[in-house]
Amino acid sequence: MPRLLRWLLTGGRQSGDREGWRRAVAAAVAVFLASLVYYGWCMFPGLGGELNAGDSTKIQILGHTPIMLHGPGYPFVLMLGAGVRALGLPLPPWWTMTFALAVVPAAIANAVALLIVYHLTRHIRTAVAAALLLGTSSLMAIQATEAEVYPLALAFILTTVFLLLLFVESRRIGFFVAACAVYAASFGNHLMMIMLLPVFIWLTVLHFRLILRPRPMAAIAFFILLGASQYLYLAYTAYSPHTAYSEYMPLPPPPMELVEYIRGTYFADLYGSGLDSTRTLEDLVFTLRSAHPWVSAPLIVVGIALFLAGCRRRDAAWRGLALVYGAALSFTPFMLWYGAYDIRAFHLPVLGPLLVAVVATSAWWLARRPVFRDAVATLLLVVGIVRGEHVATLLQDREPLFDGLKPTIRQMVADAPVEHPLFVMPYGLRMAALYYELSGELPRSPSYRVWWRAVPEVKHLAEVGGVVVPTDGFQFVQWVEHERPELKCTTREVPLQERRWPAYAFVCQSDSEPPPGGATFKVSAPTIGQHR
Repeated sequence: MPRLLRWLLTGGRQSGDREGWRRAVAAAVAVFLASLVYYGWCMFPGLGGELNAGDSTKIQILGHTPIMLHGPGYPFVLMLGAGVRALGLPLPPWWTMTFALAVVPAAIANAVALLIVYHLTRHIRTAVAAALLLGTSSLMAIQATEAEVYPLALAFILTTVFLLLLFVESRRIGFFVAACAVYAASFGNHLMMIMLLPVFIWLTVLHFRLILRPRPMAAIAFFILLGASQYLYLAYTAYSPHTAYSEYMPLPPPPMELVEYIRGTYFADLYGSGLDSTRTLEDLVFTLRSAHPWVSAPLIVVGIALFLAGCRRRDAAWRGLALVYGAALSFTPFMLWYGAYDIRAFHLPVLGPLLVAVVATSAWWLARRPVFRDAVATLLLVVGIVRGEHVATLLQDREPLFDGLKPTIRQMVADAPVEHPLFVMPYGLRMAALYYELSGELPRSPSYRVWWRAVPEVKHLAEVGGVVVPTDGFQFVQWVEHERPELKCTTREVPLQERRWPAYAFVCQSDSEPPPGGATFKVSAPTIGQHR
């Protein structure tokens, strides 16, 4: 890394551009710091988030308690959570974890985007405009202010691409090895990074004389093993007695169960299902169009058209642009193939490189017309600034999702019909209850569960009772009646001051036993919503 910084500060092989690179690095530092302030100021106000409240809340639990996330495990995120807990900052754990996992990586991504565009165009105004357009795009702004793994994925992607660009220009093998090191580390964050592998294969074929030598290959193998070793920490967490929770996998897990967990087989029904309809394509197009309404879609179309039209020139900058476009294209099949209902959360690895590439293309195409290039860069700067103000207003208008949940849960516990009640509730609400439970703010005597985790607990109980919160909860009551026909379930509404989470106490007993609590009534089950 010190050699990389020296290379940047001296302008690489182009000694005449030393001052330009110094200004670019200074601008990147300024963008990083400004992004920290901007995203920190606009962070989601509390647990959860707009895109996926359940996953975001589950990640925020790592700010105060070690737990297992859903497969494939995210060992890099678990280590980041351990670091946050070790700091012991006098801040709410949900805020600290969101800042560390989303705000900081997003700020890094914006700064690296600036360096990529400057490397390709040697035009500082366009580079700053690219960082602004990326940082204020709708999906980036939301992801950067909620606890999710995709801002970190984008930071890994853009950093890897930048190092590969330096390698292609300088032909210094150290940059390729550094790119491999960053790439290997990124697998601890999300296994979809495998989609970037064709870019490495392509560059290896083009530069095989430089890369396929004993020392570089040994260094690359070392970093691959180092990246893979992150999953040893995942195993350590899975078998640690201090790990408080695992949603899908029993603790401690059988070894093969852990392997299946890392492979993500719990979501196997989503693999390939995105190709069953045009929904995933439509969602991706919507993400690209809504990044900057009325601007991003035509900008992307024009940028790609100019890039294709300029293939006859094929200078060093065009080949660098091809690398950035290739990074965006490499992740597109995953977006279309994986059929998750919250698929928009996955789009950042396509949107980020694509916005960077099309902005750089505009400056590259107009390089021989400096007046027009400066005008376009200024226009994009204005768009980014205006959009940034608008997005900040929208982000700060978001309301907390789980205010009032703690006293509501306590009321539910007090009104439960049995001594050790089961609590069955939707995914997002369950994660919020778990956050407060593991932080000691809610009683641990009830068994809070999403319904499929509560199923094994009732197979051998003589009496089943607790509280359900629609819609998932009623599915659980129906399952009890189906699986245990000797039991009859009755439900009654729990009187709550907070009406956002209507709850029903339920008890399932044999017909010969009277239900506790006096008069009861049967409630028909509503439509069950989809959940992860």
